[in-house]
Amino acid sequence: MSIRGRLLALAIGGVLPLLIVGLTVLWVVWSEKQNQLNDALEQQAELAAVVFDRWLDAQYQPLRTITSYPSSHLKDSTALQGNLKAALLHRTHWIDLRVLDAAGQVVAIEPAGAGNLPTGFAEKLVSEMGRGAHVETDWTHGEGRYLLAVAAPLDDGAAVVARIDGAALTEPLQGLTLSDRALVTLLDENRRIIYRSATAESALGLDLSGVDQFSALKDRDSAVMVRRSAVDGVERVYGLGRVGKTDYVVMVGVPSAILYASAWRQVTGYTIVGLIVVFGTMSGALLIARSIARPVRLLNSAAEEFGGGIFSARAPAEGHDELSRLGKNFNAMADRLQKREARFAELDQLKSEFVSTVSHELRTPLTTIKALTRLLLRNDLDAKKRREYIETISVECDRQIDLVMNLLDLSRIEGGVLRVTHERVDVEDVISSVAKSEARSAEKRGHQLRVELEGKVPPACADPKELRRVLSNIVENAIKYTPDGGRIVLSAGEADSQVLINVTDNGRGIPPEDMPILFDKFYRGRPAPQSAATGNGATNAEFLEDADVSGVGLGLYLGQNVMEQMGGRISVKSEVGRGSTFTLHLPLWNQEGCDKRSAEEYAHGQTVAGR
Repeated sequence: MSIRGRLLALAIGGVLPLLIVGLTVLWVVWSEKQNQLNDALEQQAELAAVVFDRWLDAQYQPLRTITSYPSSHLKDSTALQGNLKAALLHRTHWIDLRVLDAAGQVVAIEPAGAGNLPTGFAEKLVSEMGRGAHVETDWTHGEGRYLLAVAAPLDDGAAVVARIDGAALTEPLQGLTLSDRALVTLLDENRRIIYRSATAESALGLDLSGVDQFSALKDRDSAVMVRRSAVDGVERVYGLGRVGKTDYVVMVGVPSAILYASAWRQVTGYTIVGLIVVFGTMSGALLIARSIARPVRLLNSAAEEFGGGIFSARAPAEGHDELSRLGKNFNAMADRLQKREARFAELDQLKSEFVSTVSHELRTPLTTIKALTRLLLRNDLDAKKRREYIETISVECDRQIDLVMNLLDLSRIEGGVLRVTHERVDVEDVISSVAKSEARSAEKRGHQLRVELEGKVPPACADPKELRRVLSNIVENAIKYTPDGGRIVLSAGEADSQVLINVTDNGRGIPPEDMPILFDKFYRGRPAPQSAATGNGATNAEFLEDADVSGVGLGLYLGQNVMEQMGGRISVKSEVGRGSTFTLHLPLWNQEGCDKRSAEEYAHGQTVAGR
């Protein structure tokens, strides 16, 4: 067995008994915590049951007072009616009060116009009088509304009955101080909900008699059960408490995920400590093995992989011993070779892409020119067609000239010999000139190309020729990357001692991930996510099928460099599917500032030439 295998076997043999003991302790801790939480919840349910029982007792008290009167007094209808009226006077939540004989017939009632009890309800109340005071739920007043019928026995099987609005339960039960997120539910003798502390009224009357978990009470006054609520589907731990001598039940429920959260945190803490111990022991064994055998093996493996063409292979170089120094030297050599290989691959890729793009840009217009030239050689063309073909040839020639000029500018920028002038430029003239020159291209695509100038635009310090080229290139991009029938607006103004020229379109926009590379060489706009709609309602995929997106990706790169030479810059704001705004920032014109910039540009040109 290798050194590493022996050390791992030793570590596992020491950790395994510790792991078994730790798991046993965790199980004991969890069981104790769970029992403590269940006991606390059961006590809260008992407390809620006591609160409701005391409230019932307060309702019984006026009835007991009436039952304590002498029988002669109760037989006096006038006196009895007065007693009922006095008992009902200050109890606003009592609906009515009546005396029933042993057959369930009304002897006296207050108020006089109170309705009759539901069929069989009076007889049931009287029959229960043998058990003493009794409470029953009356659900005959419509969905979600109920009354509590509280009855106390009189002599000869008669009873005095008060009907109480169920809404009166809100006052005593809402005053309970319970744990966070606890939910109080009160069930009547038929296991129907008559109160729920956090629910819509539609839950009142919901029948839970089919829930077999209530068997947990049996002959006990309190119990604990776990069940998923039939109202909101949340799994809760419920404490059950029987209300006095009635068959009413109070449930105090807390979501199991919340009730056991603290216990789980404690158990999780113990688990993390145990895992840390296990991890530390295993790590110690691995570190020892690593310090003895691993460096040599990894150095040999890295050398084999590197020799096989995997240039990312590296040797371990931690520490200060001889093997570590050998690994560092190997890695330094590998880094230099990998960087050189990556640079060669990058240059080769750029060269291939550039040659492919330029070839395409040259072949397409030349093919068009060749085809139109052959058509012009025919004698059957009318003057209109001949003129149209000649104009197309002219446009394609201009396109080739622009490509060549861009390549020349790229060469001058890369060589550091690009020269611009700094003079007074009438920005309005430049914008007007560009708008006129690009009007035909915009018209072919059905675009609206507008110039919107509010007030006089101050002059700028720039090279008028280069500024016109930069602005034309941005407008051309707006025309190309905006679906047919779009809108392109040229505007200008002054802000922060600068002249701003804005080109705004309602095209497809620029994806956020492309913004950092927008001004890189050979960058070309690519589709935004296909789910994003363009400003005209068409998707980008539909737009790209027909849009003319030719070019080699030098326009923005050259434009940004030229703007920097003139002391300005280009900024962009864009939203996918809504359009983009390109802004040219130029310094305001003043004689002294422009002369200074011209002098600096001349000095820079002389320095480059001297090299």
